[in-house]
Amino acid sequence: MSYNISSWHTKRLEQLSIPLEALTVLSQELIDRRWESPLPAAIRVDGEELAVYINFVEGEGVVGVLSGTNVIVHEICIMGEASGTAYREILRPALEKSTGILEAVLVWEGGDSITRLIVNDGEVTEQDVEL
Repeated sequence: MSYNISSWHTKRLEQLSIPLEALTVLSQELIDRRWESPLPAAIRVDGEELAVYINFVEGEGVVGVLSGTNVIVHEICIMGEASGTAYREILRPALEKSTGILEAVLVWEGGDSITRLIVNDGEVTEQDVEL
């Protein structure tokens, strides 16, 4: 059984860029478990930029624009059913390949635990938060 994220609160998001391939490539383990790959949906905007939405779980995911082979992230939220697996297997490894800054607070299983996620140019730090 997956340990899931009940609530995601983005606190800081500055020039976060993630390789598109890192967000859409699955490990063999997930493929073996018949995980459906998060596939990007792209919509042309202003004739030059491609808006990208990558759905991970229950309509939650990454929203941004495509710049070359990277997604410049405008919004990010992963929570709900299977979010723990999506975070561990897809998002966290993708964040290790990112540039820019992300700070978020993740509430796990309705408050069972709380994590402060800090990403700075691919360096990912998770800190337990005590109330």
